[in-house]
Amino acid sequence: MFLKSIEISKVRNLQQVSLGCHPKANIIYGANGSGKTRLLEAIFLLGRGKSFKHRDLRLVINRGQDNLIVSGKVVRPNSDAEHHLGVMRSIKGAFEARCDGKNLSSAGQLATELPIQLVDAHSFSLLEGGPLQRRQFIDWGVFHVEHSYADLWRRFQKALKQRNQLLRHGRIDEDSLKLWSQELAPLNELITEQRKEYIDQLEGFIKPVVEAFSGLGSVDLEYSQGWPEDRAVIDVLLADRERDVATGKTSHGAHRADIRVLVDGVAAADSLSRGQSKLLVYALKLAQAAHYQTVTGHSCIFLLDDLPAELDYDNRKDVLAYLDHLQCQYFVTGVEKKDFDEIGEELNRLFHVEQGVFQRVEQ
Repeated sequence: MFLKSIEISKVRNLQQVSLGCHPKANIIYGANGSGKTRLLEAIFLLGRGKSFKHRDLRLVINRGQDNLIVSGKVVRPNSDAEHHLGVMRSIKGAFEARCDGKNLSSAGQLATELPIQLVDAHSFSLLEGGPLQRRQFIDWGVFHVEHSYADLWRRFQKALKQRNQLLRHGRIDEDSLKLWSQELAPLNELITEQRKEYIDQLEGFIKPVVEAFSGLGSVDLEYSQGWPEDRAVIDVLLADRERDVATGKTSHGAHRADIRVLVDGVAAADSLSRGQSKLLVYALKLAQAAHYQTVTGHSCIFLLDDLPAELDYDNRKDVLAYLDHLQCQYFVTGVEKKDFDEIGEELNRLFHVEQGVFQRVEQ
């Protein structure tokens, strides 16, 4: 799968941009603040319906405008047919998306049409930051290979919200609290079962990626489900009654899960250098892409923001070589053209950007 072309309207300083994309490597270079990351942001919007930079749409939509529009032509495996994908977001939060003229009702449906992997400066907190980003990392994979997961997650979030609202109510209805605990319990178990199954499969794809890179040891993922392993989740929820009423939230469950990333049996965050940590994050994302490709037969699209600033030449070369091995299309940004000399001219399309204006550079 690859993005053949993209049309961008009113995304930050990109007033009107139209680009034809290379099915493999797309290199965007230019000074800081010129619009490189804005292009990645627009592609991300096309695949996720939201920005990876700001939650507030007023900071994403061009100043003085009411909405933004991003559209593109997508080519899927074993087909020359073009699929037309488009998304509109308004300053008031409205969401509209279409694929081949048919309405898509959610950002989740949009994500299935254009699976995107983003690696930017914030991605490296995957190892050192809080558990939310690690849960999101695993849930990206489960969502894209297990079709029932999106609905399961929505049901879980609804039950969790209802239980938390009840906990914050002045006078607790004990029967209702027990009812929502019983509703929540099997959803916790199903989410945990699918996450564990995915992690077991993913570890088999991590090994070959790590072996292709230098300086990394044996990598394992250790999943913590969010409640004691030796207790049934319903028993934990019922026993947490006083604690949960005091805090106004559900203390245990799949929403409290975490993953420890171990290298040679030691937590990666404690044992790796900054450079090794960055390389490991790339390895984990590439392993996800390999697993996704094996299960679905499709490749995902990578957005690599400021790659030369994050990895040295040798590691950068290894990452790009593995992307080529997976036949993933990627969009990579940097300041200097020379930082991408390792990519063969016949395998890429080069763009220079200045003040939001993109110019294709002939090679």
